[in-house]
Amino acid sequence: MKFRTSDGVSLHYTDTGIEDKPVIVGIPGIGGTIQMWQKLIELFGDEFRFIMLDPRNQGESQRTFQGQRIARHAADLAELFNKLDLHNVISIGNSMGAANFWAYLGQYGQGRLSCMIDLDQPPKMISDDSWNYGFKDLNWDNYPEYLKFDFGKATYAHIDDQMFNNAKAEYQKFPYDPAENYLCLVDHAQQDWRDIILTMPVPMLVIAGKNSPYFDYHFTEAIKNINDQIETEVIDDCGHLIQAEQPEKAHEIIMEFLKKHKII
Repeated sequence: MKFRTSDGVSLHYTDTGIEDKPVIVGIPGIGGTIQMWQKLIELFGDEFRFIMLDPRNQGESQRTFQGQRIARHAADLAELFNKLDLHNVISIGNSMGAANFWAYLGQYGQGRLSCMIDLDQPPKMISDDSWNYGFKDLNWDNYPEYLKFDFGKATYAHIDDQMFNNAKAEYQKFPYDPAENYLCLVDHAQQDWRDIILTMPVPMLVIAGKNSPYFDYHFTEAIKNINDQIETEVIDDCGHLIQAEQPEKAHEIIMEFLKKHKII
C-alpha cells in the first residue's frame, strides 16, 4: 500500500489490517527491508494489527532527495498515523527506525504512541567524552567521512533461508543506494536522543544483540543510568538485526513488556 506525504513523496507500507486489535508499527533500519520482519510479524499473529513502513529512499518507497533527515521521517510517521487513524500505537524500531520514533516523541510528545521498543540502537551514534557506546569507531574526528565506509555484515546468527531470499529478491527489484541516502545517515549519526530518554513520556524497552557488530551491548546499562525506568534486555547469539536473527526471543521479551505495562 502507498500514501503520499505532505511534501509529495510516495511511501510504501504493509498492513495486516486486523481491525479492533492492538496496533504495532515497525520501522526497519537505514537500508533495511520489511522482509526481515516477517517471522516476527507471524509470531504476533492475528492478535495484533502489524503495520510496517518503508522509510523514504528504501524498500518500495520513493527514491528522493527530499527530506533526508530524521525530523522529516518523524513527520512521515505522524502523517501515516493520521491517514490510518491509529491510536495507542506500539512502536518498534530497529536501528535508525528507533531514532524515527525518538524524533516523533521529540516533536509531538506522546502523540499517538502507547510505548516504544528499541531494537539495538543507542541514543547517540558518535562516541566522545560523554558517551562511550557509539557506532563502531565513529567519533567527531572521523565524522562524517567514516559513514562512507562499508560497515560490513550486520548479523551474527543465521537468518531463516526463506526470509533471507525474500529480502534478497526485494533488494534486486528495489535497489538501495547508500550514496543517494547518505545525507540521511549523516543526520541520523549526529543526533543525541539522551534528552528524550531522560523524559520518556511512554514506557520504553531496549533490546540489544549481545554479538552486534555495530554496537557494544553495554549501551543498555548506560541508558539505565540515564533513566532507570527504561527496561533493557540483551539477547545472546544475536547481532544487529534482532527481529530477523532471534524473532522468537524478541517476541517473548516484547510480550512480557506489553503485559507488564497493561498495554495489551
